[in-house]
Amino acid sequence: MDTTSAPLPGIGTLHVLAARDGHHVGVVRHNDDRRELVVYDPADPDTRLTGVLLSAEEARTLADLVGAAGPVTHCARLDRHAGGVAVLQVLIGPDSPRVGAPLAGTGVDGAVVIAVVRDEHVMPAPGPTFRCRAGDVVVVIGRPDAAFEVIEAVTAA
Repeated sequence: MDTTSAPLPGIGTLHVLAARDGHHVGVVRHNDDRRELVVYDPADPDTRLTGVLLSAEEARTLADLVGAAGPVTHCARLDRHAGGVAVLQVLIGPDSPRVGAPLAGTGVDGAVVIAVVRDEHVMPAPGPTFRCRAGDVVVVIGRPDAAFEVIEAVTAA
């Protein structure tokens, strides 16, 4: 299995998975948040056989179906900075046990939830009564090991 990514100027980014059986499947992440699932000809990986245009919600649902059995959350991004500090973002999916639950108690020594992004609005340092909704993006900062512990706490049942 191998993955590659390539920018598509004015469109977005193409991510291609070359499966062990020789098939190639791509995802175009459009700049407007749409996703396009692309299937390539096994005999010629540069030839597109078909594609399916997905909304952001459809893409998340497909990812959930393909990814695991049970509630799924997505670690959307990991940035590491000088000094061993990690910034993680995790999407709260519609089936997440965190939907409707508070974030209180998810911090650990060395990392903390610093913000939640909801409907393009950043809510810094959500208080103890804050309750998550499906579609929220929880932002965590701290040492990499501790930041992943917070993500585990945020996504735990």
